[in-house]
Amino acid sequence: MWGGWERDADDVTKQAYRLNKMTNRWGLMGVATEETIMRVLRQHQAGNPMTADEAYETVARPLLRKCWGESKRGEWKTDPKNKCCLHGHYYGTMEDEQAAGAAITEQIKNCTQNFIERVLPRIGNNSREMEIQIQTPDLGGDPENITWNKVKMYVIPDYAYRIGNQMHIHDWKAGKIKESHRDQLAGYALWAEVKYKVPIEDIFLYVEYLNEGQVLPFQLTTEEFDVQKARIEASVAEMSEYLVDFDREKNEPLPKNEWELAGDPDSCKMCKFYELCREEL
Repeated sequence: MWGGWERDADDVTKQAYRLNKMTNRWGLMGVATEETIMRVLRQHQAGNPMTADEAYETVARPLLRKCWGESKRGEWKTDPKNKCCLHGHYYGTMEDEQAAGAAITEQIKNCTQNFIERVLPRIGNNSREMEIQIQTPDLGGDPENITWNKVKMYVIPDYAYRIGNQMHIHDWKAGKIKESHRDQLAGYALWAEVKYKVPIEDIFLYVEYLNEGQVLPFQLTTEEFDVQKARIEASVAEMSEYLVDFDREKNEPLPKNEWELAGDPDSCKMCKFYELCREEL
């Protein structure tokens, strides 16, 4: 999908780029939750505490209405980078929009209330000077990244700060608890080691399960970190198999006919790129 925004790009590349910008209602809920709790944190730091309802009305509701409307009106057709496209609208799989919206609202409010009650007491006294500025896509420019083993990797933690020589990294989760989240935070540990030269024994990781009101705090041992690095390296190598001549610098994908279909075609219906393979499936 690289170059899909160019006027002279072929139709398939443009289509892939557009589909790559798609999200689903749960992804939208996650973004709305993150923006809402960060507003709560900033207001708390400024001495202006907010309730969960106030935060929802101020941040989440306007964002949800904006994105939902853009998706329904198909505004992404002319501006896929900046306008929201929801999987359920695009593929016509959202049967009861009112129920879906109500479920999202309830979950965001619950996540925000749990953040206020369970997370804010732990991080609310952090000063802005302690925090690590994270370059996110919405800020413009190149998102947060590192170069490791000559490979550029985009790594965007949700929230990080320093206490002395220690680095503390939090990841906000508005959805279900998954074992794979530990692997995700191992990538953030690599970011801290490569970019900020923090040794693994000084990196503290937290998966914040906001909907459940639970936190998974952990550290990686040197041996566990080595295993995670090997996993990341193997994943990069596997992806490189789909590049012409395995050339990571050139980054040119193999032709479509050289990509095998998923082993379980039923799972493809939830994929944002389903349209590209629909005929073959």
